Amino acid sequence: MAKRTIWIVGLIVAFGLGSFVAAQYFYKKKEEVTNAQATVLLKQVEQVCKLVTVEGSFTEIYNEENIRAFTIYMPLPSVWRFSKEAILQVEGKVLVGYDMKNIKIEADSAQKVLRLSNIPEPEILSIDHEIAYRNIEESFFNSFTAKDYTNLNKNAKGVLREKAEESGLLEEAAAQGNQIIDVIRYMAKGAGWTVEYEQAPKTYLN
Repeated sequence: MAKRTIWIVGLIVAFGLGSFVAAQYFYKKKEEVTNAQATVLLKQVEQVCKLVTVEGSFTEIYNEENIRAFTIYMPLPSVWRFSKEAILQVEGKVLVGYDMKNIKIEADSAQKVLRLSNIPEPEILSIDHEIAYRNIEESFFNSFTAKDYTNLNKNAKGVLREKAEESGLLEEAAAQGNQIIDVIRYMAKGAGWTVEYEQAPKTYLN
């Protein structure tokens, strides 16, 4: 009777241990845990003084194709071409204006003269863009890599820059800059001062 009891207890203990081990192994194996980590590195902090005078919105369809050729010489030379192509819709906002960090303003209170120098030319200050992949086609021997997608993003942004430069935004920003200069003149004149310019860019004072 005692042996039978010991055997039953041992069987229960073995079953319990087996169930515990199985539960730890199978249930934990089925759990999916996603860990996301973000590391932000602050590389450089600068004082920024930028004047935005014109804003332009653009939508473009950008197409890029790459063909990789292989020459096989068995038995006769033959060329095999493998292509990949991406069609993107690019939407962006381009801000045009002036980087004012180098402009110099000197006030001569004795002569009541306000002198401006290092007046900047209008430039593209920032391009904020989004891309949507409309079509991706690739071959087994010529597929897209992570670097390719990075370059596509970079090239799409470059297209927006070219379109902005061709659209006349810089000329419009220059016109806005002239208006700002006129406002400074008017305010200075109202206070009995005059405004002088040193090395004014050609886009000004037309």
